[in-house]
Amino acid sequence: MTSPFAVQVSHRLDDPEWDTFLESCPNGHHVQTSLWAAIKAWQGWRVIRIVVTDAKRIVGGAQVLLRKARFVGTVGYVPRGPVVSDDVPGISDLLSHKLLEIVASESVQVLFVQPPDEQTQVSLNLRSLGFRPSPIETAPTATVLINLTSDLDTILARMKKGMRNSVRQGERRGIVVREGTEDDIPTFHRLLTNTAQRRGFSPFAEEYFTQMWRVLNPHGYIKLFLAEFEGTAVSAQIGIAFGTTFVAKQIGWSGEFRQRRPNEAMDWATIQWAKSHGYTHYDLEGIDLEAAIALRREEPLPESLANSPTAYKVRFGGQVKIMPEAYCYISNKALRAAYNRGGFWLAKQPFVQNAVSRFRAS
Repeated sequence: MTSPFAVQVSHRLDDPEWDTFLESCPNGHHVQTSLWAAIKAWQGWRVIRIVVTDAKRIVGGAQVLLRKARFVGTVGYVPRGPVVSDDVPGISDLLSHKLLEIVASESVQVLFVQPPDEQTQVSLNLRSLGFRPSPIETAPTATVLINLTSDLDTILARMKKGMRNSVRQGERRGIVVREGTEDDIPTFHRLLTNTAQRRGFSPFAEEYFTQMWRVLNPHGYIKLFLAEFEGTAVSAQIGIAFGTTFVAKQIGWSGEFRQRRPNEAMDWATIQWAKSHGYTHYDLEGIDLEAAIALRREEPLPESLANSPTAYKVRFGGQVKIMPEAYCYISNKALRAAYNRGGFWLAKQPFVQNAVSRFRAS
């Protein structure tokens, strides 16, 4: 039987038709856009994009980012993909097989895939083809999502009492939040570096954020907000506005003026900006998965996370969401068998997670 679909495989960085499809698709995400591929190209990633069309329109696809890793060979990842139209059956199975074809044609040693939200069929298809769960995430598996369709008083009322008080204190205690420009990226990066030193992670280079700005800003997809006290930047946040969601991408904080609540004031100002510009959700992007599972069970937050970014985010009163887990496919049969025996445990170890973080940030 002749397939009703046409499949195109492209290495193009620029693909506005694909980006338009993603922006209109409920499961579309900015990390699947060709614009994001252009940002990652600055770090040495190259792109292969699978686009499936019927006679009239794009109905699905997957963007794969590829790069060589020392001692490993070519690795690839598909964040928040494959993306499929809900009203067209059979696409996810087709795309899963196409991903394996790319593994073979590009000599990919390891391919990580993290399906988008509410795409159960994608996960089932990946498992059937030999993909296995992976603790190495290509995008956060758990997050907090604030519904912006309610009025501001209702959004405030849903916050924990302490967070509501902190938001009001930030407003009363001299914190001023303003939108930033490309000229403010060095300030943002300095604050992000301060945060990274306190929390022990590897930040992306300043040039990475400059590239991000130059690629996304002409389309209105990126915003920078700075919280200042008496003219001095205390904290700063880069956010991505795509589709119907504003994603609070990364925040940097000097660690100073905690009692003036600069971070809370900045998030509240950003929430108000997103709502006023028609976005329906505010994504705080990324909380601890085990904490998310506990909260979904209506259990208390683990004491070890009492002063963590996770605790900060859940106090905003949004919906705790758990997305599909990540999967990986290992080309070498012997290594694949070894992974099935104990690789998941190994990949969870801090030294592996830290190595992955350094690789992605480099």
